[in-house]
Amino acid sequence: GVKLKLYNHILYFLYWLIDSVVLYVFSLIYPANVILGNYRFSPLESAVYAGFWATFFVWIFWDFAIARGLKFDTKLVTWGYFWLANSFAVWLVARFSHIAGFGIVNYLWAFAIGLAVYILQRMAWKVVAGRNKE
Repeated sequence: GVKLKLYNHILYFLYWLIDSVVLYVFSLIYPANVILGNYRFSPLESAVYAGFWATFFVWIFWDFAIARGLKFDTKLVTWGYFWLANSFAVWLVARFSHIAGFGIVNYLWAFAIGLAVYILQRMAWKVVAGRNKE
């Protein structure tokens, strides 16, 4: 019902926020490897746009997995799936750097960012899912 819809909206917003903050922090720490900003967007705007698209793609991958009947019954499957989904989403958004103003020097950065994002997303999911059970 309404509670489930609100739960999904809150989770999506938190994932978007997490993606954007992680991208921004990575670009501050590793400016030669994680690039934010272009002729159209400032680094902060690029983090917000790239974070949105990365979250959007992860959400699509998640819906696809559920529709295909993938069972997230073990921690290994869950961690592996979402680490790869986040990494692929980051890589995909970086491939279209002219759209969001986000780029990475190689795919290894996508794996690093994907892992950092997933760890924080998992923490957010536990908080939101825990409150949803009440």
